[in-house]
Amino acid sequence: MTKDITTPDIDDIEVRIYKKTLRRVIPIIMLGMFISYIDRANIGVLAGPMSEDLGLSAATFGLAAGLFYIGYCFFEVPSNMALARFGARIWLARIMVSWGICTMLMAFVQNDITLYIVRIMLGIAEAGFSPGALLFLAFWCPPRMLPKTYSMLNLAVPIALAIGSILTSSLLSLDGLFGVAGWRWAFLIEGIPAIALAAYMYFRLPNGPSEATWLDDEEKDYLAEHSAQRPGGPGHEMKYFWAVLRRPAAWAFTVLYFCMTIGYWTIAYFLPTIVRGEFKLGFIASGLVSAIPWTFAAIVMVLVSKNVSKTGERTWHMTILQIAGAVGLATAALSGNPYLALIGISLAAGGFFGSLPSFNSMPTQVFTAGLAAVALAMINGLASLSGLVGPYLFGLLQDTTGSTDMGLLIMSGFFVAAAVLVYCMSRWTDTVTGGLHSTPAVDTDPASSTSK
Repeated sequence: MTKDITTPDIDDIEVRIYKKTLRRVIPIIMLGMFISYIDRANIGVLAGPMSEDLGLSAATFGLAAGLFYIGYCFFEVPSNMALARFGARIWLARIMVSWGICTMLMAFVQNDITLYIVRIMLGIAEAGFSPGALLFLAFWCPPRMLPKTYSMLNLAVPIALAIGSILTSSLLSLDGLFGVAGWRWAFLIEGIPAIALAAYMYFRLPNGPSEATWLDDEEKDYLAEHSAQRPGGPGHEMKYFWAVLRRPAAWAFTVLYFCMTIGYWTIAYFLPTIVRGEFKLGFIASGLVSAIPWTFAAIVMVLVSKNVSKTGERTWHMTILQIAGAVGLATAALSGNPYLALIGISLAAGGFFGSLPSFNSMPTQVFTAGLAAVALAMINGLASLSGLVGPYLFGLLQDTTGSTDMGLLIMSGFFVAAAVLVYCMSRWTDTVTGGLHSTPAVDTDPASSTSK
């Protein structure tokens, strides 16, 4: 059969688009994600000196760390709806300026109450960036390129946690400079990059492919027809919010993501504390050692993403990785050996991050058009309450028992629940929403059947 010369080679045009996006768009969004996770998780590295200065117990610190997600949860959906209305360039830049300022305000807290208030403010400020970034990148990707792109984006998170542990620990060496505590210097300095990148985004980031001067007309037309999501969608309309609430798939994804993230956020905020207790290290050294699990997680993410792209299989990859996370935390709790505990925590971090790109591509493929902006924000926002529940519960158990073992075992149980949910949902979504292995056909009309 003779090839129609008027039909573009799909493989060739998608590769061209991806290469250009990899140079012009993905690094900017990755850098934004990198900065956001440093600014929300740096409190874990600073927990020791901050708790000493402010008189915080483990439970009080866990509550303060977790209160970020109160504001984050309730402003996630409105923020993503605003992004759909005002455009990615303006809204993502606005988010970054807001959270940069709030990160710097953390340097001025004087007690547990002011700490609670500023952490809630930081959550409100950062709300919408992660789901907004996922939605924005979907503008530039055909569906089969989306998992690869999300893998690149998600790689910024463990790298941020690893480098952030080292950077934040290093800033503690400024302790006493001009009479200011080192942990206050860390917050002041780490708030600046978000504001700087926001300025770059505002002036240089296009809202979508149609505004990208570096794409040719053929590439723009192809993305207008075949991208996973379209910019300028009607996601700001309230009917899409109510439509998403009626869809079982949205709630199933939310519960799954909650179970996946509760152990992760607990580790993120208490890892330096666990390391300091296990290895009897100081504040700076414990922060440096805390980079090891996140470095391991980044390596696992790259290897797993390559294998998923090669095989197309997600269910067993995600299920096994969640089980590995459960085994890792159980080992950390029960081994009684600091080195085995560090290996176990590294395994748990790798289990979470190895499955994250596959998970993030699932809702984007299940929900399209106006539903996508709301669904991504709802799933990310409600599931983020795990960042409040996990650290507070962990800190409370540490205060009560004098040990981190019980908290680690409970978080291990959530990894087991996530493994069961992943396995079951892969079968359920094949019937209900189109499946995990291909682009599903979900009706974009909010008035359509709620069974979808």
